Amino acid sequence: MPTSVYRHLGVRKQGDIIVVRFGEHRLLDERAVERLGDELYSVADRADCQKLLLNFASVEGITSMMLGKLVMIQKKMNAKGGKLKLCDLAPEVQEVFAATKLNQIFDILESEGEGVAAFA
Repeated sequence: MPTSVYRHLGVRKQGDIIVVRFGEHRLLDERAVERLGDELYSVADRADCQKLLLNFASVEGITSMMLGKLVMIQKKMNAKGGKLKLCDLAPEVQEVFAATKLNQIFDILESEGEGVAAFA
């Protein structure tokens, strides 16, 4: 997959930060999660991706399978000395992160602006 074309993600650079927005509103369907996971891996594998901000503003639900994909993204970023941050989580999605204790692993910020600022 060419790194410049993403079908299910909105990907843009803001300075040296890559900001990703999700096109799916509910990350519950297994096939959708597979597609999103593949695209997220592609973004994380980019040579210019050292700072990755995932914006969950349009996400209303999330599965354990998607949480697993996010853990893998975190590992990819850590392995190359990069940083991953999450922002704009809906209350329902925040509850899932809290229940699974993943809110202790991921750096979660209120807004995209806060997420960008946190990389400074």
